[in-house]
Amino acid sequence: MPTQESNAALDALADLMDLPAERAIPLDLPGHWWVAHTKPRTEKALARELQTMGLTWYLPLRRRETRSRRTGRKSRSIMPVFSSYLFFNATDEEKYRALRTNRIAQVLAPPNQDRLVIELRHIHRVLSANLDYKLHSEIKTGEWVRVTAGPLRGAEGIVSGRLSKARLVLNVGMLGQSISVSVDREDLERIDAPAPRRG
Repeated sequence: MPTQESNAALDALADLMDLPAERAIPLDLPGHWWVAHTKPRTEKALARELQTMGLTWYLPLRRRETRSRRTGRKSRSIMPVFSSYLFFNATDEEKYRALRTNRIAQVLAPPNQDRLVIELRHIHRVLSANLDYKLHSEIKTGEWVRVTAGPLRGAEGIVSGRLSKARLVLNVGMLGQSISVSVDREDLERIDAPAPRRG
């Protein structure tokens, strides 16, 4: 059974999920956004250490509730959406301090800071609205669209599916992964695909 302390730790991590996207992933910070490829199952521990250091971080999380077959008790947990990845904002000196936590296998530099923030904000809106989604490897084909109404208004992604409800695929290019969410086709407008990433 989870302890009071573990429930408090879960609640503290979950607070991030309730923030507006612009506060959860701010753009105008003194450092740069970095992608931390973490050691296995250390994403939440790294988030707590970065918090202690006073660094801004973003860890896409999902709530999960399970029931024990043996006892029938429910337990809740919060799991990272992208296993072994966490995003943090830091200067070069702060990045070095983050590496000294010994929880990061590799730090990746996004080629386009603005694009990464936009992509993460789209993902955050899906998660904070508690919409049903599926995790995919990055999808590169299909039409690019913008959502014109609802909680995802302004989100841009690729359409997949041919039913009355389309699946909108939201990519995080740095990870080569994406999530897809069900949207009404009448809430979509076609747009030009973003310029390809360099490098």
